Amino acid sequence: MSERGEREAEGGPKGSPSTGWNFNHVASLAVAALSAALFLAIPYQVGKPEKLFGRALSGLDPALFPRLVLGTLFVLAVWHFFAAGRLREPNLLRIVESRGYINIAVTTVCVVAYAFALPAFGYVASGTALMLVLTIFYANFYGNRNHLLTIGVSVLVPPAIYYGATRLLKVSLPELPFF
Repeated sequence: MSERGEREAEGGPKGSPSTGWNFNHVASLAVAALSAALFLAIPYQVGKPEKLFGRALSGLDPALFPRLVLGTLFVLAVWHFFAAGRLREPNLLRIVESRGYINIAVTTVCVVAYAFALPAFGYVASGTALMLVLTIFYANFYGNRNHLLTIGVSVLVPPAIYYGATRLLKVSLPELPFF
């Protein structure tokens, strides 16, 4: 990091003696608010389990895992909020290079495209396309030249995860459109 970057990072809000606020407090509040909002949206976003002869096909409530994850995220965000007052670290977000924002934008666009492709093309085809695009994008930037390995991993890992999830764990994933 350059001298200027270090000065900018150190000049970031570290928490003034009067308020004690720093960027960790803001991040904690944002994560807590997001997790609370998503937790409240669970009944509207998670479908009701299918029933056969009046009984659920699975003994688990489909909303259990999202509740566990979002509840834990909220608790950790509140804990981090109170722990953030003791943290004395520079705000390195002020010195992120433009390449970092490009990486975030490309990843976000690819994940949104994956979400729209999932119902139409199934888990395997969508997952393969996502892995292939992101791996090629990041591999070219960071210097990976073994594209055969990139293609191999992108083509073999999604079907392995699909069959492991559907056959071993008995979890339903979007079907393959081909068979």
